[in-house]
Order: sequence, then structure tokens, then C-alpha cells
Amino acid sequence: MRYLHFFCVLAIATTVALVGCGKQETPSASTTTNAAPPVPDVGKVVNEKTTAQGFGATAGEAVSDAMKMAILQVNGAAVQASTVTAKYGLDVSIGRDTASLRANEFAEVVKQRSGGVIQNFRVTDLQEPSVFGGKRYKATIEAQIAKFNPSTDMQKIKVIVGPIHFDSASLPMGDRSVSAAEVETTLRQRISDALVQTGRFAILDREFSPEIERELDMISSGQAPSAELAKLSQAASADLVWSAHVSNFAYNRYARQLKTSDRQLVSYSGGWAISEKLVNVATRQVVASDSLRGQAPSIAPTTLSQGVDSSMILEGMNTDIVNQVVASVLRRTFPVTVVALDGSNAVLSQGGQALKEGARYAMVTMGAEMKDPQTGQSLGRVETPCCELVVERVTPNLSYGRLENIRSNLEQLPTGGLQLREQLAETSSVVKASTSGDNVVSEDADASTPKAAPPKKSSKAQQHPAAASKDDDNW
Repeated sequence: MRYLHFFCVLAIATTVALVGCGKQETPSASTTTNAAPPVPDVGKVVNEKTTAQGFGATAGEAVSDAMKMAILQVNGAAVQASTVTAKYGLDVSIGRDTASLRANEFAEVVKQRSGGVIQNFRVTDLQEPSVFGGKRYKATIEAQIAKFNPSTDMQKIKVIVGPIHFDSASLPMGDRSVSAAEVETTLRQRISDALVQTGRFAILDREFSPEIERELDMISSGQAPSAELAKLSQAASADLVWSAHVSNFAYNRYARQLKTSDRQLVSYSGGWAISEKLVNVATRQVVASDSLRGQAPSIAPTTLSQGVDSSMILEGMNTDIVNQVVASVLRRTFPVTVVALDGSNAVLSQGGQALKEGARYAMVTMGAEMKDPQTGQSLGRVETPCCELVVERVTPNLSYGRLENIRSNLEQLPTGGLQLREQLAETSSVVKASTSGDNVVSEDADASTPKAAPPKKSSKAQQHPAAASKDDDNW
């Protein structure tokens, strides 16, 4: 019986211990809950501690002046000095004696009347005129003043996407014309989107929308808490302004009447060319400029064409411009660099719209820095073509790809020693899917007519492609 009692007690103790251990191993709800994603950084109003001095004919006026100076010290141009007293209720100190100004009750009144702009207010020193030999009171205060802290993104290079100038108000696009103003609006918006997605720039919007104006008016009129006044006059100025001039943007239709029939031989071709520049706002210096161009898919001469999809052609030209502009800007400011290399697999420093999945790019290795012998200025680093990169995957911040046609030793490259350059052109030259008919020359066409070459651009065909002379046998 004693042995039975002993084993029962041992079994109960073991069970209790196991249960206790089980409870200790069970994770609490707080440890199993996934962390919430970070709140977007849009800036916020914070309190900044400051000390200020003020002068006045009375003790109350001196304290009021000190409070005004405290606000101006923290916010600077964010508020107008002439309206500080009225906006923040600083006249609450007028008519009060020295004892009242030092009281805790007065500090609470200041907080309420200022709408929370002034908190933890305290008069540290209040001197009468006879004390320092002057004719006015001198007040020294300590307080916490509401201040707007912009987002960390504002530490990036701030860029404005400026105007894009066209030589013509109407642009030929296949069988119709499009407005240059509409194309400009689309390009500016898409270039802004693409630069934002690189994560390298803070893009400023100069299109002052009515919604933004109404919000700022609501703050300045006193409908919002007074602490929100710290958000006024916080518009940032740009570091760089991008702008461009489009010298060519057209997709022309060419037609010629055949002599042996009543049918027309129709073809399409065109492209675009722009010059861009980046200007430093502070110095007006052109820090970068470039000329870019591209070709739209040509349609070979045919008598069976029923037109082209001008919307698709326009979309393709816009996309090509955006990609080349963003790539050009990044090359001059933040070159796309290989940050990790595992054999022929490479990870690059940028994603978003900086690179395109499936595209092939030239790569170079970076050598020693060269300097001008006369001025001593840097001429850049020596570049040696090394290989080609095929992009396989693009994320918002990084890109992944593989290196091909490697012609250099990549094992001992330093960080940033392998950089991306221009996108390599595709081999296709004639697109057949853009027309509803077959891209072949009819059998009744003149034997002298080229079957695949694009037509020569005569002045008559450029101005009125659809009304080309029936007797004109030359393209």
C-alpha cells in the first residue's frame, strides 16, 4: 500500500509539472500577432522646446512679445509675424500683473487660447525697467511650440517635372491626329509616376488643385485646431527641374495610286525625338542634358490595309519616351548598379519602372577615375564593356537578372563596379499585327516599287499623305 501511495503521488506531481510546462510554452496572443505595417510617413506636427525673450511697456506686453518670438523661432516663415498675436491669442497676457503671469493657471489659459500651439508654458524671468536700466519690461519664457516636421522623403532630391514643348499643336498618328497638349499631359504624369517609383526622388506637384487649396484655407481660417497652423507655408522648393522639347512626334500615312488599278499602295512609319535637360534651381546650371529618339513599328507598303491602331501606336511611343527619359535621368543621377552577384545571377539597385522585365541592357565595369589635367575636375571613371544583362524580375526597389556574353573577369569587382547602361535595341523592324490587311504588295503594283522598304518622304506626302499625286511613281 505504501508503494502504491508513493506511485500515485509521483504520477500526480509529474502531471502537474507537465501541465505547468505546457502553459509556459504556450505563446501569448501578443507574441503571435503579426506586426502591423508601418504608417505612411506624411510628416506630422510635433512640439519643440524653446526659450525666448520679449520686451514691452508692461509685464503682460513683454510676455506676449516673448511668446510671439518663441513661435517665430520654431516655425520661422511658416507664420506671419504681423498676425501671430491674433492667430494664437497671445493678447491673453495683456493687463495681467507679474504674479498672475507666473501662475500655473495662466499657463493653462495660454495652452487653451493658442489652440495647443504653446504648451508647458513657464515664465522663467520677468524684470522691471529699473532692474536692467531700460524703459521696458523684459520677459524670458520657456515653452513647447507646435512645429511641422516634413516626411523623411523630403530629404531626397526634390524634382519638378516641367513643361514639354511641342513644335506643333496637332500630331499625325496614323489615320488621325492627336492633340499635343493631351500627349504632354500624359507624358508629364507618367514620367512623374515613374520617377516616384524609382524611390530616388521627391517629386513636387505644381498643379495646385482646388482640394489642396480648400484644406489650407480651412487651416488658416481657424476651422482646424490652431496647432495645424504649423502646416502652413511648408511647400518645399525644388532642387532640380526637368523639361524637354519634342522636335518630332509623328506616325505618318503614305499612299500612292497605282497606275494599273484603282487601288492605293499604303504604308506607315514614324517615330519621335526629344531633347531634355535637368536644371539646378539654385544656380540655374544645366547639370544634365540629353537627346533621345525612338522609332515606331513600320507597316510595309500594301494594297490590303484597312488602317492601323493609332491608339496602340501612340501608347507604344509614350511608353518608349517614358522609359528612355527615366533611364537617362537615373544614369546622370543614380546609375543602376549591381549590388549582389552570384555567378551570372545579378541583383540591381533599382526597380519600379527603371528597368523592364525581359529587356536586355549593356553592362560596363567601372575603372579608375580620370581628371582633367588643366582644371583638375573629374571626368568620370573609365568604362569597359563587359557583358549584357537580361532582366528576369522587377520589384518596387530591386531588379533581378542574369548576365550573358561575359567578356571580363567579374570576380574582383568593388561595390558599384558593375553598372547598367543603355537598353539594347530589338531586332524586329516591321510589325504585321498593326494592320488588318496583309502586309504584302499587290500583284498589280509596279515592279519598281520596293516590297518592304519604307517610302521616301517627299514634301507632298509629308503634308498630305492621303492626297498623294496619282501620277507620282516615286516614293
